[in-house]
Amino acid sequence: MNYARINTLTFSSEESGDTIQAQYTETAPTEFSEASLLTFVRTGPLTASLTSIYPDKEAFDRSAPIRKERMKVNKALISGVYVSEGTAALFHVKA
Repeated sequence: MNYARINTLTFSSEESGDTIQAQYTETAPTEFSEASLLTFVRTGPLTASLTSIYPDKEAFDRSAPIRKERMKVNKALISGVYVSEGTAALFHVKA
């Protein structure tokens, strides 16, 4: 069953958000190659919501070290993060 991670980020500045947004949109599809879905939604000048959906919990778990390293590298750019995860009961994409 699909498994999801939702990250709600608060950036240390608007420029930090711009940096992370540019970095994520460029590199995430390659770095999180097992993800079935990746989103980056800028919810405000200092906030964003990132959602990733994986085909199963095992693929999700394999992505954890990559996420941990990215968060470490960007630590100075992020003033807060809230993470939630769980089974995706609905994964609908309208083409």
